Amino acid sequence: MRAVVYESYAPDDDYRKILQVKELPDPEPKGDQVVFRVAAAALNFNDLWGMRGEPIPVPLPHISGSDAAGEVIAVGEDVVNVKVGDRVVSHANLSCRVCSSCTSGREYDCSQRTIWGFQTGPLWGGFSEVTYLPEVNVVKIPDGVDYDHAAAASMTLLTSWHMLVGRAKITPGQLVLVMGGGSGVGSWEPTTR
Repeated sequence: MRAVVYESYAPDDDYRKILQVKELPDPEPKGDQVVFRVAAAALNFNDLWGMRGEPIPVPLPHISGSDAAGEVIAVGEDVVNVKVGDRVVSHANLSCRVCSSCTSGREYDCSQRTIWGFQTGPLWGGFSEVTYLPEVNVVKIPDGVDYDHAAAASMTLLTSWHMLVGRAKITPGQLVLVMGGGSGVGSWEPTTR
C-alpha cells in the first residue's frame, strides 16, 4: 500500500519538505481489528500539529489522518458486528473502555485516551490506501452518506456533539445560538476528483 509518511517535523510549516509517499506492507488484522481500504480522509488540525511536532511530539515515522472512511477488506477472528464489504468511518478516540470515565459514557475523559492518526504510531493513521482500527473504533456508514461526508464528519461531528450534548447538556426542543461556527469544526470543502 502507499501512504503519506513523514520522518521529521516541520516547525516552520513547510510540510512539503517532510511529506513523502512511501510503499508499506498492507496491514493484517489481529483479533479485534478491522482493516479497510481508505476511500476518503479529511485533514484535521491535529494533522498540522503532528507535522509541526507541537504541542505533542508524535511517534516517528508517522502516518497522520484521524478522519478516514472506506470499505472493509479484512477482519480479525474476534470481530462480531463488522464484515468484509461494510462501509465504515473511523472513530479516532482510542480509550481503555473499562475505567469509570469510559463506562459512564465520558471516554473523552479517559486518562489513557489517545487520538488515532495523531498520537498513535509509528506508521498508523488514515492517510494511507489501507488502514486498520479496533472494531469498537469504526462505525458503519448509513446508506445515503458518501465517503467524503463520512470522513469530513468523523471527528468534527463528534466534537460538536460532545460539546453541545455532553458538556452543555442541550436537549430536544431547546434553541441554540452558534456564534462563530468557524475553524476546523465549522468548515468543509468538497473536493473534485
